[in-house]
Amino acid sequence: MNRFVNKGSVIPAIGLFLAMLVFLSSCEQNKYEPNTSVAPGGGTVTTYKSYALTSAAGSTVSGRVVFYKYSASVTMVEMGLYNTVSGTAYSSAIYEGKVADNSTKSLKTLDAITGATGDFAANKYFIINEAGFYDKLATYNANVKIMSGNKVMASGNIGSNALPVAQSQ
Repeated sequence: MNRFVNKGSVIPAIGLFLAMLVFLSSCEQNKYEPNTSVAPGGGTVTTYKSYALTSAAGSTVSGRVVFYKYSASVTMVEMGLYNTVSGTAYSSAIYEGKVADNSTKSLKTLDAITGATGDFAANKYFIINEAGFYDKLATYNANVKIMSGNKVMASGNIGSNALPVAQSQ
């Protein structure tokens, strides 16, 4: 019994087989472990000072403001508030003097805080690009206020006016 093989159909079949072999053995199929040996510190910020923000009269908003030393010229500020009202935007700033002084002189305007989360609305951190800001923080005669319109919702002394509630060693 003679069998005839059509050479025109064998070549595409071999090509298809080789393509499948390459596809199934490609490096995309390999499961590699994550590379955890990145640069030391790899984005970790470990130097910080945290200050309490207490509710103002008639308000239940409270929380903390944390200052992180990122570098000699960059300080990151993080805000975390509780009991904020969803749909409300709160302004925040660093003011001159102690909270009890009721100063209206703003030293640094921080980002707005969203009531839905109690965090900065635009980014997780507000960046202060000022050489030595963090290193001089302990000497500042200042406070942080959280406002809704013209009403103070929460405030807290920072710098020379208060000891941090938490800080790195």
